[in-house]
Amino acid sequence: MIRDWRARALILALAVSAAHAQPGEPPIEPSAEPSEPPSEQPSEEGPAEASEAPSSDPPPFADPIPEPERLPDTAIEAHRTPFDTLVDRAIGRTSRPVRYDWRKATVEVGLSGALPAELNNFQSWRAGAFARVPVSGLLLGVEASYVWVYGTDSTDRLALTPYRQPGRPDRIEVDLTLAFPLAEGIVTAWPGWFPSAELVLQSHLDVRYLLYTGAFDGYDFTDTARALFSGSLSDRDLANLESDRLPGMQIDRGRYAILAGLGADLYFQSGLFFSHKLLVAVPLLAAATESELYVWLELHLLTGISF
Repeated sequence: MIRDWRARALILALAVSAAHAQPGEPPIEPSAEPSEPPSEQPSEEGPAEASEAPSSDPPPFADPIPEPERLPDTAIEAHRTPFDTLVDRAIGRTSRPVRYDWRKATVEVGLSGALPAELNNFQSWRAGAFARVPVSGLLLGVEASYVWVYGTDSTDRLALTPYRQPGRPDRIEVDLTLAFPLAEGIVTAWPGWFPSAELVLQSHLDVRYLLYTGAFDGYDFTDTARALFSGSLSDRDLANLESDRLPGMQIDRGRYAILAGLGADLYFQSGLFFSHKLLVAVPLLAAATESELYVWLELHLLTGISF
């Protein structure tokens, strides 16, 4: 009975395997005993090579494509209008431009007055005339002035003592001036009826020559020429200026000086302008000119017209 059961099971297994067998595969031969599952034997050829699959690694970066050089667009340059031109143009029929372009002027002439403060007890007043010419955005000029010097109560009392204070008697001063604009623009003033104007903030540099006419008494042409270009007054010059010296004054020997400072010019549309500048003496030439007046101040007021 047991054999009949085993035979029936074997026949059923053969029938099932034959039904699922692929064409071309040999049928499973019957065996008296159930076969054990075949053990996996290592292949002599090694493991089967994996099928080529798309790699997950990112592809190597290609060389970046250079961007084309961008040239500036000059197509509209012919249609651009400078801001200065826009300001100068009239807006409407009754408008008038308020900006004055001093750079286009031929020459500027005017009068100047100054109050020198030489840090001593003498009182000085200065008045003269000047001319300026615009050159490459700068103002180059020349100024000639006369300086009057007066004594004070302090100098009168100082004259009663054997002490003397460095100072300069009456003289002529010739300045070579240079003005460099720092900022400018159109401004309105108070009161409202005062016209708008062009305000220019400038830095100033002056090189000054001091001329004492009384120092050349008894000089011939050669001595006069030598004294004019000398950096300091000689003993003979001081002797000739003794009569011009104020009580309590010791005449300073310096003939040249350098001054620097700031100022502002106010231009109106007609070309009329008013200016002021505050200058400070820079003692760069004091040692070379034997000057004892190292530092002093000057407040300048100027007015003129630009053509």
